[in-house]
Amino acid sequence: MKHSLIKFLIGCTALLLYLGGFSQSNTLKSSSPKAALELSKTYTEKASWFTNMPQYNADSSLFYANKALDILDIKEPLHKTQIFSLQLKKMKNSNRVLSLSKQDSLTEIEWNKVKDFNKEKEDNSMLHFDYLTYWSDIKMAIGDRPAALDLFTKAISILETNKQPETQAKIDLHKGLFYSKYGLPEEKQLSIEKLHSSLQYYEKAGLDKYSTELYMIYAQLVFQHTGKNRDSTNFYYDRLKKLLEEYKKPMAHIWYNNMSSYDLTQQALADGEGVYGKKYEEARQNILQGMDIIETYGFQNTTFYPHFFSLIADVDYHTKNFNAALVNYKKAYELYQAMNDEYYSNALLKSMSDTYKEMGDYENALAYQDQYYTELLQVEKEKNERSLRENELQLGLNAQEKSLSQKQNQQTLLLILLGLSILTLALFYRNFRLKQTSNLKLALANKELNIKNNQNELLLKEIHHRVKNNLELVKSLISLQSAQMEDSATKDAMMASQNRVQSMGIIHQKLYQGENLGSIEMKDYFLNLGEGILDTFNTEDKIKIECAMDNLELDVDTAVPIGLIVNELLTNALKYAFPENRNGTIQISLSKSTPETLTLKVADNGVGKINGLSPKGTGFGSQLIQLLTQQLNGTMLEKVEKGTTVEFQFKIKTAA
Repeated sequence: MKHSLIKFLIGCTALLLYLGGFSQSNTLKSSSPKAALELSKTYTEKASWFTNMPQYNADSSLFYANKALDILDIKEPLHKTQIFSLQLKKMKNSNRVLSLSKQDSLTEIEWNKVKDFNKEKEDNSMLHFDYLTYWSDIKMAIGDRPAALDLFTKAISILETNKQPETQAKIDLHKGLFYSKYGLPEEKQLSIEKLHSSLQYYEKAGLDKYSTELYMIYAQLVFQHTGKNRDSTNFYYDRLKKLLEEYKKPMAHIWYNNMSSYDLTQQALADGEGVYGKKYEEARQNILQGMDIIETYGFQNTTFYPHFFSLIADVDYHTKNFNAALVNYKKAYELYQAMNDEYYSNALLKSMSDTYKEMGDYENALAYQDQYYTELLQVEKEKNERSLRENELQLGLNAQEKSLSQKQNQQTLLLILLGLSILTLALFYRNFRLKQTSNLKLALANKELNIKNNQNELLLKEIHHRVKNNLELVKSLISLQSAQMEDSATKDAMMASQNRVQSMGIIHQKLYQGENLGSIEMKDYFLNLGEGILDTFNTEDKIKIECAMDNLELDVDTAVPIGLIVNELLTNALKYAFPENRNGTIQISLSKSTPETLTLKVADNGVGKINGLSPKGTGFGSQLIQLLTQQLNGTMLEKVEKGTTVEFQFKIKTAA
């Protein structure tokens, strides 16, 4: 009844506003550009009014947002900034249902329409800033951190010369949000500092003007302090709760009820409150309030809806109401599945397994546990860019165990038939059930151990994968920095640094792609390293790299310094051995001359060194080769005859 009344009132209000707006729109059809702009802003305010509770109505909001656009003329210079500002708002709302790649391409198209607007006008510079920060958020969500950083840096550069307090507060707010998403520990602290800096301005300016900004800051500070600083978390929860008395956006209230419910549940667990703890009851009330807002205003298609079912199931679980917990876990699971959200739906399988275990239903506990780990490994496998291979989980007991169990059951039945009394039969049956329960627990424990071993192997591969990605990010940052340099010597040094980072990155790439997590196949590694360096110098068509060697696997501690040595020698050869774009060949070989000795040889058929001519370059590469050779307890011999040959002998058993 309550919801019907709200919808009836919303409908009446929308009709009245529509009739008034329609009349005003017709009156100003041929009016001045300035009057049309003012009417557009009026329609925008009406659209915003319908995004608040209790009159929230998505259709009415969209209707007036479209009217705000329709009244403007794209050919009128006075209207352009307002048009694209409205387009950005509309794009943010519609993009929620699009894939990230689609959002990325659409945002790039819109940005290309506005990037040439005169930046000297403050409205245009703000528009550019908003587009670039929004696009940066999309790039961050995709996982393209270098592009996100580049876009965000461009956005900041647009406004950094504007020293107005309001502009500086906006910059600090967006820096705080960006650093939080970027994720490194020192950036998390920097994020909090920037959020506090912007908060001082917005709190002083007042809630009426900056309610949205204050909500963003309070919500982010609550999120960052949750689980780390209880006093700070409670402080910003109180600020947020007071703000929400005036700030009527449904999603803000839904987020607050969601986050506070989760936090209260965690507090109850940490404080050790009993089955009927006040915090659990308070969490339940917040959950129900959040669900009521979702159902009243039609937000069931958001991920908050299944998460509320998951949260109330957690409360049921911790208050020992296991049957209700199962019902709500299963409802949350179904909703996440419908949204194709594999991460959260999979996590619920573990929760259901734990609930069945608490109820003593070990068969279902084991079944859900199996499904949880099976799907978890599948999700991790799909996330891996290289489709990492993994062993399939072994399900159930093997044939021998089944056969033995059948024989034991037959023997037991035979003993019973041979003369045990009813009392003995009852006792035996009781013992049999206890043993079956114990076996199920043992099977569950063994299953978890086997799966965790597989999971640890996959996790180790994922670590190598992420190290490789981080090295790629470092290489990209060096490339961005070197692109801004004009001094050729400095650019050469930066290029050399990129190649060194790349040589280490390839090693971690080989580790997560290979079957053996402890060693590297060096021939394949040298070929990949050579291809990358040839590409850097753009000499693929002129220089050929050959690896005249058998397959040889080395441990990581030996492979890394040898890879860096070969990187330096290849770089030197490409820079100095083949002047004037000469063709040539570089040969690399690595072998075990004895079980304890490695022989590395890098030879080119270039011009060789000229006697009496001082070496070129800074000498850093040569120093690095000497240090790495000492690290591997090695010796180096250089020969200049029909090119240059460098040979090393390493004592691998005593390498540092």
